[in-house]
Formats: sequence, C-alpha cells, structure tokens
Amino acid sequence: MKKSITIRNLLLISMLGMLLAGAFAVWKNFVSRSPEELFRSLPENIDIAFGEVDYTETRGERRLWRLQAARVAREARQQKVQLEDVRMTLYQQGELGNVHLTAYQGWWFPETGNVELMGEVHVRGDGGLELFCDQLFFDNKAELVFSESPVRLLAEGMETTGVGLEFSLLQRRVVILDQVHARFSGW
Repeated sequence: MKKSITIRNLLLISMLGMLLAGAFAVWKNFVSRSPEELFRSLPENIDIAFGEVDYTETRGERRLWRLQAARVAREARQQKVQLEDVRMTLYQQGELGNVHLTAYQGWWFPETGNVELMGEVHVRGDGGLELFCDQLFFDNKAELVFSESPVRLLAEGMETTGVGLEFSLLQRRVVILDQVHARFSGW
C-alpha cells in the first residue's frame, strides 16, 4: 500500500514547522544574559540604564515638581540622563493648578535639576490652559519654562500661536516671544 502526501499531511507538517520556529524565537529572545553581557550591550556613552524613574524635587516640605519616565539611560561623562516617554508635573502653579507635561523624550540634568523635553511636547494645566510645541526647557533654579520652537497655546475662547515662549513659575506669567497670532472666539 503506497502512502501519498495529502493536504492534511502537508498542513500538519507546516503547523509543526511553525510551532518549532516560534519556540526557537521565544527561546532565543528570552534567554537570560549575564550582567557582564548586559553591560557590554549598552552604548559606549551610557554607564547605566533601567526601566522606570519616578523622581520628586522638594524644597523643605514643599513639592516643586515630579519627573517620571518609562526608560532611562545615564551618561555619566556629560552628567545627564536620557529619558523616554516622559511625564512631568509642576505643582501648585496658582490659577493654573498643577501643570502636567508629556513628551516622547528628554534630558534630565541631575546636578542642576534642569529638564529638556523634545518630541510632541504637551503641557496641560488643571485650570484648562494647554500648550503644544516640539521642544521645552525647564530651568529649575530660575523656575522658568521656555522654548525656542513654534508654540500653540489654547485657553477657553482663545488660541495663540507664535515662536518661542517664556513661562515664569515665580511670576505666573506666560510670554510668547515672536510671530504672535491670536484668535478669540465667543467674545
């Protein structure tokens, strides 16, 4: 009796092959590496990297700001920390309430406490004010937020665009620096 290859046999063989390929991929990607191998796999300028950071800056009993990031890599020689998927909160900003910032990436400078955010930066105050830009810098000592990129500021009944921005946390004042255009509705 001669056995012929049927569609059912071909299907069984292909399913077995896919199962073996999937098992090999899982095994190859989830094999644990030694600490030495992990260290050697870091880029040359990075001395430590880890999954998440949650840092709160305080002065005395007062919380000033909180910085969170999904991925972190520290560059010791340049004394800066690379951040990905960044969230930042500036606490108690008067009528703005707490101010929440998000960005795709950024840099944190632990020596000064300064933070630079880049990539679809979105700022939202509890009081309804919203800001959109590509780059934003927070000067911790001066308590100043500024940008040199094009900005879009939204508030109830107002949309303002321009280039560059300064937001003084001490004076609670926002200034758009150049090419200012404002559109009002409902006035």
